[in-house]
Amino acid sequence: MQDSFDVFEYIDFLRARWKFGASVCGVAIAAALATGILLPKQYTATATILIDPPAGGDPRIATAVSPVYLESLKTYELLATNDQLFVRAAGQFHLHNQDASPIESLKQRVLKVDKLRDTRALQISVTLPEPKTAQAVAQFIAEGAVELSLTGGKEGDEGLIEDAGKTAESAKMRLNEAETAWQKVAGAHSTDVLRSEVFAASDLKSRIEEQLLDEQATLAGNRAQDHDAVTARARAAFLEQRIGELTLAIDQKSAALAQQNANEEGLQAVLKSARTAYEAASQRLADLRINLGSRTERLRVIDPSIIPQRPSSPNVPLIVIGSGALALFLSLGYLTISFSLTRGQRRYDPPLRIASHAGD
Repeated sequence: MQDSFDVFEYIDFLRARWKFGASVCGVAIAAALATGILLPKQYTATATILIDPPAGGDPRIATAVSPVYLESLKTYELLATNDQLFVRAAGQFHLHNQDASPIESLKQRVLKVDKLRDTRALQISVTLPEPKTAQAVAQFIAEGAVELSLTGGKEGDEGLIEDAGKTAESAKMRLNEAETAWQKVAGAHSTDVLRSEVFAASDLKSRIEEQLLDEQATLAGNRAQDHDAVTARARAAFLEQRIGELTLAIDQKSAALAQQNANEEGLQAVLKSARTAYEAASQRLADLRINLGSRTERLRVIDPSIIPQRPSSPNVPLIVIGSGALALFLSLGYLTISFSLTRGQRRYDPPLRIASHAGD
């Protein structure tokens, strides 16, 4: 039956071979220390951009922001990671003189952009062998991102202003056409003139009807066939004819007045609609001009970073501790395997070999 594991025997085994573990750990620590010292130092400078809410929006958004809104601000990372911006930085600070790798690999290794979770802060980190260059590049990219944001927002607003200007110009043309049509119709046959003509004709008709009644009364009182009766009949017939003519004229002018009223009301509605549309388009154009550049978030550099004093890599203490821990683990593993093999060899030696040793 296999013997159980003996802890004390294992400890004694390790104690007898502690120099091996110490040697392995010492060599690993020395190698790690030498590696950390010999590796080229890298310095990381971090610039911070604050994303302010739109100035032309609801002022309460500054305090009542939602997680969805904050998460949407991650799109501004694209401004700081713009390829053209990094190419300009690489050319201005001669980054290719230090590293001749392709621009994509250089950018991936040098630049890191991160929008901090649940904040409006955007951090731009640049890692380079020269601390002054790292700080200058981080500040350059931060200021370039702010400039790109302003340029993009201005171009967007200018596009809106151009569209609003075209809409206002079109509305102005429609208003001028409506005013011209209104003046043309109102000047040719004014409703006031037609109304006055209808009123005058109606008044004349009423007076002629009174005269006709007088003539008819005269004829009714004088039934003789004298010269006065004939004259009265002629006047009555003329008055009746005149009344018919006035009635026809009144009907025609009333119809024309009704048509003119309908035309003017229609043109007034068109003119009012055109004026309302023009005023709305002009007001929108004025608002866009006033709020130029204030409809989107505004970026500003709140920390251009400082020249780093301590290298970000290599982290010598971390390398030494990690190497020592790994060496200790491997040495313990090796000693544990040796302990198991040694116990197994002692346990399974052949009996004859044991007897021969006893005879000697």
